Amino acid sequence: MNGGASFTIGAFRVDPGRNLVVTPTGEISLEPKIMDVLQLLADHPGEVLSRETIIDTVWGRSFGTDESLTRAISQLRKVFGDSRSPPAVIETIPKRGYRLVASVSFPPRAPGTRSRQSGPSTSRPGRLRWLLVAVILIAAIGAGIAYHGRPADVVTSAQDGIAVAIHPLEAANPSSPIAARTVTEQVAVALSRAPLLRVRRSGDQASGARPAYAVRGSVQPLGAGSRVTIEIFDPQSHESLWAGNFDRPQRLSIAAQDELIGAIAGELENRLLGLAKTAIRRKPFATLRPWELTLLATWVPGSDEVFLVPHKADATLPQRRALQLDPNYAPAHASLAQALAYYAMFTPGAPVAQMRQEAARHARVARGLAPYDPGVLYQLANYHRMIGDRPAAAATLRRVLALQPDHPLAQLDLTFVEGLCAPRGDASVTSLRQAIARLSPDNPVRPTALSHLADVQLGRGDYAGAADAAARSHEIVHQTWSGMTLAAALAQQGQDEAAVRISRQTKLEWPGLDWTRFAKYMARSWCMGGRDQANAAKAFRKLGALDLAPVR
Repeated sequence: MNGGASFTIGAFRVDPGRNLVVTPTGEISLEPKIMDVLQLLADHPGEVLSRETIIDTVWGRSFGTDESLTRAISQLRKVFGDSRSPPAVIETIPKRGYRLVASVSFPPRAPGTRSRQSGPSTSRPGRLRWLLVAVILIAAIGAGIAYHGRPADVVTSAQDGIAVAIHPLEAANPSSPIAARTVTEQVAVALSRAPLLRVRRSGDQASGARPAYAVRGSVQPLGAGSRVTIEIFDPQSHESLWAGNFDRPQRLSIAAQDELIGAIAGELENRLLGLAKTAIRRKPFATLRPWELTLLATWVPGSDEVFLVPHKADATLPQRRALQLDPNYAPAHASLAQALAYYAMFTPGAPVAQMRQEAARHARVARGLAPYDPGVLYQLANYHRMIGDRPAAAATLRRVLALQPDHPLAQLDLTFVEGLCAPRGDASVTSLRQAIARLSPDNPVRPTALSHLADVQLGRGDYAGAADAAARSHEIVHQTWSGMTLAAALAQQGQDEAAVRISRQTKLEWPGLDWTRFAKYMARSWCMGGRDQANAAKAFRKLGALDLAPVR
């Protein structure tokens, strides 16, 4: 589907290879799966395609949901300015499915090839699947030729990313409180939303590239609850690459089951990204594709080595190389905007104004290219947070949640951002504490929630609470944010030796960090804990006075 030749729908040009729809007023980026739905409908203009056929073809029978398709159709109607009644582009056929009613025009085909149908088709779903497989293979071959023949002109596609096969989890005991099939399907759906993962069912030979990694596991009783064992392995050598248990001794409510699925999917995503990033580092830099370069520049939670060495001057080289290969690769623009704003905050000796101007330019381009991509928009929300534009950060996070209501971090971040500027931040503290109480110790979102809570408490002047939450977060995963908050809270409590020790750990990553400057400018831009920022600024000034000795 994606990666094929461009075609037109009415006055709109559709470019599947770049996931773009060109409108009379500009370009609009589509998520890969939404583009797949559009191309499937365009391949059969005027034909009613059942919901089951679309879901099975685009997502796979095990991974697709009615909600996914409904959201895709809704997004397509927004792009085309279409309405359900009367429809000009996509018509809903009650209790049957959808059909494309707008005129479709495809480029001329080579002599001897069969032309596309201009009206309803009588092909069965099985024949449709094999037709789509052929389209994918042809596109993949073409992309491969273009890449190896002209490495400076790479075109990315929906096939970019880490191919992962999900094997059905085994039921060690059929009476287990949680059904193995339910866990398998829900984890696969959650993983399929990760921007760089390409999830497929094990044994599905029509799903594109051979998987780089595979996932298997089991579900067995544990007291009144369950233990879910998950393993990542190499599907070629069958070598085990990682394994872990998710124990829930008590019988779970629906909400607790959702939390379990989120914990498993979040941990799997982090582990898969980490494994892929390690493999990418072994490749020659010049051979990397845009998505590989973007992942190379991405910090994966748990990769603590990044905090033990200073950031390098060429830290943004991967994103810049990705944009040389594909100037319209939105994730690289968003990643670069976030990184530049981040570096400008912590490196006072750098050309801060110039870096922020460049970051703003890349942020604008990313939003224009991918206004419906939750992954890109989430990075842009982080960019707005870095530059202190809290209203824009909050608005972007709301947009992420509108597109992906179950985004693992967006709601936590929104609560945090809104709490920073609220008087005393009481509501934010309550909400964050409630969220943390719902998160199991093995949930990878937990350290972020604790770090957010620590920052809001620091701003409120609750230094003991801030130190406790930051220490709990820092113990799980080393992050700049939790480290600096912990150091400032300890300094304000008079724990000078511990404060300096944590400060200098943070400065291993950012040697030029000046806490006094941070107190003067950064705490103010964050609006930490209220409108006067006095509490946070006071703590960072105290830390700056303690840590005056040069770091070696």
